[in-house]
Amino acid sequence: MYINEEMIPGVRGYMKNTAWSGFVYGIATVIYGVFTIIAPIATLSAFVIAIGFLVLLHGVMLIITSLIGIKRDPLWLAGFAAGMLQLLLGGFIASRAGNISSMALMVSTVGIGLIGIFSGAFSFISAVRYHDAVKNVGQHVLRGVLLFIIGISMLLAPFGFGTAMVRTVGIIALVFGLLQLWSSVKLIKELKA
Repeated sequence: MYINEEMIPGVRGYMKNTAWSGFVYGIATVIYGVFTIIAPIATLSAFVIAIGFLVLLHGVMLIITSLIGIKRDPLWLAGFAAGMLQLLLGGFIASRAGNISSMALMVSTVGIGLIGIFSGAFSFISAVRYHDAVKNVGQHVLRGVLLFIIGISMLLAPFGFGTAMVRTVGIIALVFGLLQLWSSVKLIKELKA
């Protein structure tokens, strides 16, 4: 069993409403990861657009799931604030993609790095906090660690984001997306039972 309903009553209805968002996000992350590994040089120029839309999508998903969980999750406001930050940053990155300057690229990279650090820490803390309610939290912890690593790597090299770094981010994004898909499929199957 993926969830332990004795710990948090009513969690099944909340998870039924939000399980699809993790699946959609996992597919987008896998596509981004594969594209990044296959074409790192083209990705370097398209990186701004792809990551902008990925951040935008993740922000929208966070906002939706936090609004759905207003009554059940005491941390809904933190998820909503993180979603709004990602929505604004993703919109900025996607809108500036055509004429991105080196300064805007650095600001975008630093912003994405900070989002990775905070999202990774939030995912890790949530997995530890809800370890009694959700079984098999290992993939959630690993996702949090991977996001944190992406964030740190972007902060350490905002201008030196070469093809090796792009491929590394692609591999991490692919693993992250596969973990997200795995946990989402398990959750969706259990909720249908």
